Amino acid sequence: MTGAPRQMTRYEELAEDIAQSIHAGVLRLGDRLPSVRQASAGRGVSQSTVFQAYYLLEARG
Repeated sequence: MTGAPRQMTRYEELAEDIAQSIHAGVLRLGDRLPSVRQASAGRGVSQSTVFQAYYLLEARG
């Protein structure tokens, strides 16, 4: 059975945005990501969401 594709969570969307910034060269090897507090305030998401996004990116390598 096939269904509609599942919607990405906020942390998955944030992780994807960061990954795209890396692939586009906006963020380069050695660049530091914004602190959890800065990213939370800048994106209007909870600190927990930022933590989850950062952990997801780390897990993906």
